[in-house]
Amino acid sequence: MRPANGLESLDELIADLGGGASAGTQSSGPCKLLLEHLRSARTSFLGSMPGEYRSSLEEACESAACITDRTRQNALKQRLKRMIGD
Repeated sequence: MRPANGLESLDELIADLGGGASAGTQSSGPCKLLLEHLRSARTSFLGSMPGEYRSSLEEACESAACITDRTRQNALKQRLKRMIGD
């Protein structure tokens, strides 16, 4: 895991989906579960829990189906897969 890049990437993804980075913030809309997985990944990243981080990213990838625009959905999945590989 690359600390700055991983955290910045997660924050960008969360912001792009309309969510705040705070775990206490309730998500709404069709991508609620995706946002929750990304926030969980962020928490795991900050807590130096690589197994949980990876698992949350994998779950986020599966939850990307909430994005109806296929191009945007595929771009998100590719980005998450790159983060899982780091």
